[in-house]
Amino acid sequence: MNERIAKVASLRDNSPLADRPEWLSPKDLQEVFGIGRSKAFNVCSALPHIYIGRSIRVNKKTIAKELIEKGRLP
Repeated sequence: MNERIAKVASLRDNSPLADRPEWLSPKDLQEVFGIGRSKAFNVCSALPHIYIGRSIRVNKKTIAKELIEKGRLP
């Protein structure tokens, strides 16, 4: 019984985005999606984003929403 509970718990959220911070940098996008540096910056600028100093960040929920709605990154 405990083994089954452990399996269910491990399947709840095993997406690569789950262990990332709420605000993703282009480097995070590169690592999660296996895309290049230019594409990562293009994705960040195409979606609603913020700047922290000179660093651009995109919310993790925005990325998930984009993937659910369109099935791809911009």
